[in-house]
Amino acid sequence: MSLNDSAAAAVNKKVTLLDKSFSRFAGRSTLAGVYLTVGTAFAGVVGNSVEQFAPGLGTPVFAMLFGLGLFAIVVLGADLATGNMMYMVYGAVNKQVSWGKGLWLLIVTTFFNLVGVILFAAAMGMSAKFSGMDPSHLIVTLSEGKLTKSPQGMFVEAILANFVVNMAIVGGIFAKEVVSKFFMIVPIIACFVGLGLEHVIANFCLFLLTAFGSDPLPAALTVGNVALNWTLVWLGNLVGGGFLIGGVYAWLNNGPEEYRD
Repeated sequence: MSLNDSAAAAVNKKVTLLDKSFSRFAGRSTLAGVYLTVGTAFAGVVGNSVEQFAPGLGTPVFAMLFGLGLFAIVVLGADLATGNMMYMVYGAVNKQVSWGKGLWLLIVTTFFNLVGVILFAAAMGMSAKFSGMDPSHLIVTLSEGKLTKSPQGMFVEAILANFVVNMAIVGGIFAKEVVSKFFMIVPIIACFVGLGLEHVIANFCLFLLTAFGSDPLPAALTVGNVALNWTLVWLGNLVGGGFLIGGVYAWLNNGPEEYRD
């Protein structure tokens, strides 16, 4: 199946489910938040352990493992807001969905992604691995680093992050077998994480794992700082994954038939 056909089928499935069974769409979006938090928590625990024995290597290990969450989302059919940004812009450019309906779908997906993150992060906050995290824990230091960036830095890094994330999603469409999808998605995701770029749902995971597990809470973890980060990063992600991947590929595949993916 071509990229055009795959994207069209995905857009139709998502919009139809949102319209005809809101609860099921909400459920898939909630699962995406849970899956990404599972991957984030696992990467954080392993990365933190490595950092204790080999200072400086914790962050690269975290980056290499983080993509397991997105891989789970893709193969298990959950709905992630930052991936849906690509699909909705692709569908809107091709007049398969209105811009308003596409935006509403993204808002709903984001909200229920957050619900899923809250549920899993709250449970992890009561676990042995995450309750009472000290300020040196990798999850905490990563969160602090993101919350202390400049607003311009957050926005630009968010554009870059979701550009890379949707490279992985498009690559996953072309890779037909599950094993092929794994080797396409996980290494590409490691690029954005290793570069320290800003992904709104990943930041949901990091900040809420920190909020539910850190003792004491980092000074930078305030309502104002978190709200600013999530807002700017969401908008930047929409530009990077939505318009620069979804929009560009929609334009490319409206060209001569022999050049379509």
